[in-house]
Amino acid sequence: MVTLYRQLIMAVIAALMVLYVGNLVVSFKNTKSLVAQQMETHAQDAATSLAFSMTQAAQGNDIATLETMLNAVSDGGYYKKIKFVDVNEKTVLERHFPVQIESVPQWFVNLMKLPDYQGNAEVSSGWVILGNLVVVSHPGLAYQNLWQAMLQRLAWFSLIGLGVCAIAFFAVRTLLRPLKEVENQANAICEQQFVQQVKLPRTRELRVVVEAMNRLSSRLEALFHGQSDLIRDLRDQSHTDFITGLSNRADFDARLNTFVNDESGIHSGMLVIVALNNLGHINEVAGRPAGNDALMVLGQSLQRTSEDYDQVLIARRQGKEFAFFIPDITEDVADALAASLMREVSRISWQHDGQLPDSITMGYTYSDEITNGPELLSEADMALHSLSSDGEKNWGKFSSLEMASIPTVSHSVLSWKQFIAQSITDKAIELLIQQIVSVPDRQLKGYEIYIRFRSPDDFELSAGTIVPMVQRFGYSTELDKLVLESLAEKAPPGDEMLVVNICSESICDSSFCEWLSGYLSEHDHIAQRLVVEVPEHALKVAEDEIRSCEKILARHGSGLAVDHFGLESSAFGYLASLSLRYLKVHRSFIKNIHLSRDNQFYVKALAQLAQTREVQLVVEGVETDAEWQVLANMNIDGAQGFLFGRPEALIPTR
Repeated sequence: MVTLYRQLIMAVIAALMVLYVGNLVVSFKNTKSLVAQQMETHAQDAATSLAFSMTQAAQGNDIATLETMLNAVSDGGYYKKIKFVDVNEKTVLERHFPVQIESVPQWFVNLMKLPDYQGNAEVSSGWVILGNLVVVSHPGLAYQNLWQAMLQRLAWFSLIGLGVCAIAFFAVRTLLRPLKEVENQANAICEQQFVQQVKLPRTRELRVVVEAMNRLSSRLEALFHGQSDLIRDLRDQSHTDFITGLSNRADFDARLNTFVNDESGIHSGMLVIVALNNLGHINEVAGRPAGNDALMVLGQSLQRTSEDYDQVLIARRQGKEFAFFIPDITEDVADALAASLMREVSRISWQHDGQLPDSITMGYTYSDEITNGPELLSEADMALHSLSSDGEKNWGKFSSLEMASIPTVSHSVLSWKQFIAQSITDKAIELLIQQIVSVPDRQLKGYEIYIRFRSPDDFELSAGTIVPMVQRFGYSTELDKLVLESLAEKAPPGDEMLVVNICSESICDSSFCEWLSGYLSEHDHIAQRLVVEVPEHALKVAEDEIRSCEKILARHGSGLAVDHFGLESSAFGYLASLSLRYLKVHRSFIKNIHLSRDNQFYVKALAQLAQTREVQLVVEGVETDAEWQVLANMNIDGAQGFLFGRPEALIPTR
């Protein structure tokens, strides 16, 4: 590709060449004219001088002396022919000297083409004319002089030209430096990095361009952040309780229902409903600001109690009631958490708690296999309403003899730790894959990789059930390595992307990142297809580590993607600087999207935001044709869900 810099340098060189050729033509024209005059004058002077010297010898017709004189004149090599004729036009003496032109190219001789210049002089004695002498000049020396002059001019011009080119090289480079900065600024804007050039060029034209680019960068930055803020506000308005800042009922129910028939397998979980029973009395006596204050304090207490759990979902579902859901924990952990939660909320204080003490009750339920979100809510609600607000027992657990349980809770924590460690050591996992298709043509884009264990009771355990315990016992790094090594053994054929979820603990582990770099170098056929997914909430706690990991992936041709996108009420600031392969929208926004205009508008806005960042947008949890018909017209790039196929076994390693 021809650059402006090269064009300017070539223009300078071309101008120098034109200048040189023009100077050469004019110079040689003048030199040739001067040489011609010199040759003509020299021939005439030689003829006059020789004629004067020949007078006595010619008068005595001394041929020997005349020959000697002619030979002496010709020794200088300046003459081509000398001829002496008497008054009767009879040639008395004539000498020819061969023209020898040494070290001069023939093309130069042909180009210059000097004529034969001759001088004429009368040989006389007194008033008596004895004859006429003709001297013809030799052009050989003239050609040599002209050739040497041209070589000298060429040498000087080359030396001066190199100096001028060197000066032009640095001058043009300095002159165009602002354009390089403009190019870098434009590329940065394409990557949503809205940089400003502080140092402005002195050249007026370049200064105007830089100032225009700065204004463009500033306006695009404002537009980008305004669009991000609009999407965030839209999400907050439709999914957030404006008093407590927690999720509202619609958001809680949608996200709870995503655990039902989740592609990654069956989930366990604990659901709690906490009620501030005297909220109405507080509002009536102290006013709504006081009631809102009590609600905010209670919500903050629930958040503090659950801050160690990444996937916790807390919401103010209605009026005085809060809902609290934690997936993928064991029943003993749920019971201990419920007791801790009640102790925490019992100690809360607010502005008017002295005059209007709060009355808090809590009901909760636990399920080893979540199959129905509304049923789980109903169980917790029944446990809550079985309590009396003024009774001695203010919290309780729903219990039903008809509830079934899988073997997960029939083993102690210690036995599960041993099981996980042994499973990783024995590589006793099974890989499953689920298709990701393009939108709207439903062509295969790639596969997401899932894992499955078998419990000691020969019950299949999905990652959703086992991974929380893996993280709890500190085996995340070992499990992630095992998954990647197993994938390298028998990856699905083709060049479609392979999506693997990596735990945040592994990304924060420098030794794992070093291992990952070596793994990608060793398995280039995997590296070119691999996409690592991290949940959006991980960017809040490990953004620097994720950025370092992304650089490792990029060096080997792999990609990074954000999973569960949209759950965090952030301004999506990381989109402006983090290179991502795609964003995957959380399934809670997709379920029954054909019935929710808010979610439809939200996903459309996310698609526009992703397009401005040149990042693909993928949705998960597509299960019905009705959902697909809506999504197919939303300008998204990929989709995943039961509608396109359930996870299928890939590599049974044991």
